[in-house]
Amino acid sequence: MVRQGARIFFILLTVLFAPASLAASLLISGTIYTADDTHKVVEAVVIEDGRFTYVGDLVTARSKVETGHQHIALGEATAYPGFIESHGHLSSLGEAITNLDLNGVDSYQTIVGMVADAAAKASPGQVIKGRGWHQSKWSKQPSVMIDGFPTHRSLSEVSPNNPVFLGHANGHTALVNQAAMDALNLNYNTPTPDGGVIVKDGKGDPTGILHENAIDLAYPLTALSKASSMAAILAAQAHAFQWGITNFHDAGASSTDIDAQLTLDESKQLKLRVYTMVSAQDEALTDHWLNRPPLIADDESRLTIRSFKAVMDGALGSRTAWLHQPYSDDPGTSGVQTFDEDRLVDIMNRSTAHGWQINTHAIGDKANTVVLDAIHEASLSERDHRSRIEHSQHLQPSDIDRFASLGVIASIQAIHMSSDRPWAINRLGKERIESGAYVWRDLLNAGVHIANGTDVPVEPINPIANFYASVARKTLRGLPTGGYEIDQKLSREETLKSMTLWNAYAAFEEAEVGSISVGKRADMTITNQNLMTIDEADILATKPVMTIVGGEVVYKAM
Repeated sequence: MVRQGARIFFILLTVLFAPASLAASLLISGTIYTADDTHKVVEAVVIEDGRFTYVGDLVTARSKVETGHQHIALGEATAYPGFIESHGHLSSLGEAITNLDLNGVDSYQTIVGMVADAAAKASPGQVIKGRGWHQSKWSKQPSVMIDGFPTHRSLSEVSPNNPVFLGHANGHTALVNQAAMDALNLNYNTPTPDGGVIVKDGKGDPTGILHENAIDLAYPLTALSKASSMAAILAAQAHAFQWGITNFHDAGASSTDIDAQLTLDESKQLKLRVYTMVSAQDEALTDHWLNRPPLIADDESRLTIRSFKAVMDGALGSRTAWLHQPYSDDPGTSGVQTFDEDRLVDIMNRSTAHGWQINTHAIGDKANTVVLDAIHEASLSERDHRSRIEHSQHLQPSDIDRFASLGVIASIQAIHMSSDRPWAINRLGKERIESGAYVWRDLLNAGVHIANGTDVPVEPINPIANFYASVARKTLRGLPTGGYEIDQKLSREETLKSMTLWNAYAAFEEAEVGSISVGKRADMTITNQNLMTIDEADILATKPVMTIVGGEVVYKAM
């Protein structure tokens, strides 16, 4: 039935869909979920000049369109408001598309083989880059591990003349080889930067593993130029459209990324709506933007720059998430603090002059507590600040009500639960997992606003997988049968809103996007199956078949 529906959709699309420039208005009919409580499901919308002008029944819709209009009849396909990626890394996604993709690779030896193949094709001195490895997901561990991580030795053997930089899936750890360390002058004498870790062996020599702020030591090898950043963003844009993403919150853009985004927007190459968070790790960049009003997109623009992103701690995978109590599987550490709380309060206080939003990465419960303390101390209560805690992954139960009372948005990534929960219990232990990790229902019950994204390229951008993780609380293999801490799951209606309207709210954009409502910008995602009614087991087989931004079809499946 699904295949038949897809055929019906594409036959109608071929017959009825004409180039946008030939039609004065666009009529879309079929099963349409609006994420608008006044009319949750409708059978038709009319789009004119990039906005919804009618939402309701098909008969009335036909009377609203002009002669020569386009008509897209969905058949068995289903439409929703455009999916919004609420936390991702735009240029990093573009780079991940072109560099070695280490996601899903199940052994270090396989990675070494991939690097060897790349080195054989590379010119001398060319940097080999990759991202996505995760030692906790390997089926077989290498024979030599230090602090739970591999060393550079095998990489150095297969790539003696090419620096290698392999980013961990979580974005908070990297592995470099000897050629890279030589190029960076990284050795046993290199001082460890504040908020960072250089893992060393028993002789004091670097193993090639860099955590948190120590990754910055490798910046000369990984830095993008404006031109390469523009190319990465355009690659990421095309990839996002294929997955039905119409709006992307870029979580921590550098000065180079921002320059590239501005140029792409001015030249009309940026079709994706982008909500940029300026990287607060860069003090000069922070000062530059704090001293001026935010940049807000209008009818002629797709780029908004109105928030900052600070990083308070690391990640569970590298045991650098900052905890109140030591790790259950490594009592010698409680994680790493990577941002000064006094500086965070200062940024928040200064943000009020021009109405900037401040978003802070916090995964561990101690990091979340410290960020909430900073928000409480800062002078934000007199305005609609919508401060966000990015990830809000592991919380003390007593902090949940503080999210609500302080007006803080919990920016979650449901897919992290699906990917990390099988091994995260070893990091935190059963009691902490059950009482405070991935507690989406507790947050909603307390009245906390939630946003829901993927953290791409830490995870694939796939919104269908994120939808499944939200409603099933299972791995993408469907395990465990009953789901993890299933009382914390979201309903399908809540999940749809968490990927559309609630994400728009988290960017002050709920009046413009996020639901299918008259007057809003006409962004839509169309899938071959109905995510709201199909069996849970069939959700992951769903595919986006069309993406519409501002009434323009930017992606259509072949």
